[in-house]
Amino acid sequence: MKNTLSRLIGAACLLAGAASLPAAATPVTSLVGATQLAMPVKNIFGTGPFSFAPGITWSSNSGDAVFGSTDGYGFDANGDWDYRKTLVATNDSTSSMTFTFDITVSGFGGFLNWAPGSGNASIAVYDVNHVLIESVVLGFLTDGSLNSGEFHGFQESGTSIKYFTLTGAYIGGADFAVKAVPEPASMALSLLGLGLLGAMSRRKPKQG
Repeated sequence: MKNTLSRLIGAACLLAGAASLPAAATPVTSLVGATQLAMPVKNIFGTGPFSFAPGITWSSNSGDAVFGSTDGYGFDANGDWDYRKTLVATNDSTSSMTFTFDITVSGFGGFLNWAPGSGNASIAVYDVNHVLIESVVLGFLTDGSLNSGEFHGFQESGTSIKYFTLTGAYIGGADFAVKAVPEPASMALSLLGLGLLGAMSRRKPKQG
């Protein structure tokens, strides 16, 4: 039993050490098991903040940004979106939009498009202290067809994502999804802890 307990403690320490490393998020083009979010139809301009979904708030640093729009939107050579895409968009070449989560999450992303030739379009995620976790400059080109684009977002093994931003190049997004649970590797630490407690509870008392 002592050897088994030692192995459990050693493994728990290794996993705890890994869990204490700085958060890292992986850029993804899909979020398996995520919750799909329905954007409210508002058709308004402004900085917000506006309620996007329970526990999620949208805001922008530009009064020209659009929220919950079904009026259609253009991305130059990357095509247009029509009323079937309820969207948010920067509506200029330099400003940003931010999704803020009441509770930190493990993944977030959406169906995105941007206007080539209008600067750089980027997405990023930050932790509760506004420290950058990961960012990506988008460079995909579509065939210019109606409602074209790509899903882009971030996924991590823990749950430290507090903010998701979209910046520049008339970037727009729709059909967002969120994942609030950690990946199996992170869950393993909790399960191992339960196993450790179980092993300790099964130890026989010393004979007097």
